[in-house]
Amino acid sequence: MSEYAIIENEKLKPQTNDNVVNLTLQTMEFGKQVLVFNNSKRSSEATAEKIANQIKNPENKEVLKKLAENILASVSSPTKQCRRLASIVEKGVAFHHSGLVGKQRSLIEKNFKEGVIKVISSTPTLAAGLNLPAYKVIIKDYKRYSQRGFSDIPILEFHQMAGRAGRPGKETIGKAVLCVKSDDELERVVPKYVFGEPEEIISKLAVEPTLKMYMLSLVSMDMINTKEEVVDFFSNTFYAHQYQDIESLKFNLFRILDILRDYDFIIFDDDYYMATELGKKVSELYLNPDTANYFMENIDKFIKIFSKENISKFDIYSLIYFVVNTMEMKPYFRVSKVEEDSYSKKAEEVGDSLVIGFDPFEMDYGDFLSLLKTTELFSDWINEAHEDFISEKFKVTPGELNYKIDVVDWLLYCLEELSLLKKNFYFKNYLNKLRVRFKHGIKEELLALISLKGVGRVRARKLYKNGFLKLLDLRKADTLKIAMVVGKSTAESIKFQVTNGELEPEIALETKKPKQIQVREIEVKEVTDDEIDILIENVEIYEKEKEEKQMKLSNFF
Repeated sequence: MSEYAIIENEKLKPQTNDNVVNLTLQTMEFGKQVLVFNNSKRSSEATAEKIANQIKNPENKEVLKKLAENILASVSSPTKQCRRLASIVEKGVAFHHSGLVGKQRSLIEKNFKEGVIKVISSTPTLAAGLNLPAYKVIIKDYKRYSQRGFSDIPILEFHQMAGRAGRPGKETIGKAVLCVKSDDELERVVPKYVFGEPEEIISKLAVEPTLKMYMLSLVSMDMINTKEEVVDFFSNTFYAHQYQDIESLKFNLFRILDILRDYDFIIFDDDYYMATELGKKVSELYLNPDTANYFMENIDKFIKIFSKENISKFDIYSLIYFVVNTMEMKPYFRVSKVEEDSYSKKAEEVGDSLVIGFDPFEMDYGDFLSLLKTTELFSDWINEAHEDFISEKFKVTPGELNYKIDVVDWLLYCLEELSLLKKNFYFKNYLNKLRVRFKHGIKEELLALISLKGVGRVRARKLYKNGFLKLLDLRKADTLKIAMVVGKSTAESIKFQVTNGELEPEIALETKKPKQIQVREIEVKEVTDDEIDILIENVEIYEKEKEEKQMKLSNFF
């Protein structure tokens, strides 16, 4: 990074050979906080570690030590990444990206806001949707790797990151630094990012799966029931404003309605659109209609398989593959060059036996291998593979694993609800048990033990290995004997539960709705005319301030 990397013209103290680290340390000397944006998770972690290694005597040592302990306690079995994060948090520095579990991200965000953590090294995801400002923002990388190689990030993304600089109510100014390596780069990026216009925002309704979801939702809620209502509603959307050609728009809207009718999600009777019972259920589940149709076309095959007395491991593998083979699960965990041979062999081994086989006309072979890898990961997870083992074998982080498990939970719940419409309670109950297995990462034999409060996958396995196979075994056992396996306080809690609670059925049923549905079930606030007037007034003020800022920037350069 040259002197031109620092737009505000500060003199750097060369404490290390990395100017991003130097600038961060210098800002910390003034008692200020810093956000450093990187183009990858790996870079975020490396930058955070470099900064932390230079901090010898952090403030609030005891508070930071306790925070580091909470970071480790955020997961049942801390991984290498968790331990790495905890070690630098003790220096008042953290990295932040989608690979962390939700609790870890929340702890970092909360403690940064409170001033305990001084530096966060992050991927650009932190810039969007979070009110987490700092005195100084350092944009270390303005290029990102794509299918066409490294390319510049969008102007809108730059504005999101630079906009984190400055804390309302705490600072009068904020400073954003963009790192460049030469005069030529400087001459190119200033006109682009400082004076350039952000990219056009595209309506999400332009994406067909999204349009199908909203169309079904509107019909289900009886907001649009006639052709005139359909056209009138969508003519007033941002989607129509961008589409411009109303006749083509109408053709597209009615084509989507025809697809939903083919799926049996809606009916068109006497010039009136109505949602079927199945359509209403799909809308309530917030499930993409294409995925719901895929489930309904194949659900009978799985009902037949899981009606057998003996269900094999491969039957379960095939069911996991079926659920993972949906757009909601994308992107899959990518197969690297080194792994290609191994997963090609796996494809030969299982390909012909899968209920939904590989279709070369529908799917790229590389995607198929990635689908198998993702299925394999989940198969290992519910067979009690350790998080560290999964992290190393599949090159995934705890956050990525937790997120994907939440998505699987949602899809299994959807499949469960759809099986209820078929009145197949046996398959529904099996899916419910599978949800519990996914939630805890356990084999089926631990379902009873995992229902106890304070007993996770590790303690449940310990109890099972020591002869406590079901809740009745624990009721009959002496507390001291249980304590030898799980400790005194946990043993007393277990004994109280099995003595005072119901033992039948000895299964931990998952009754809560998945997170994917919970987060969507929010009330939509009505917007009043007064609020609309205020919004219009604020836009006018914003445009005026924008003009003034542009003038100041022009004068500065």
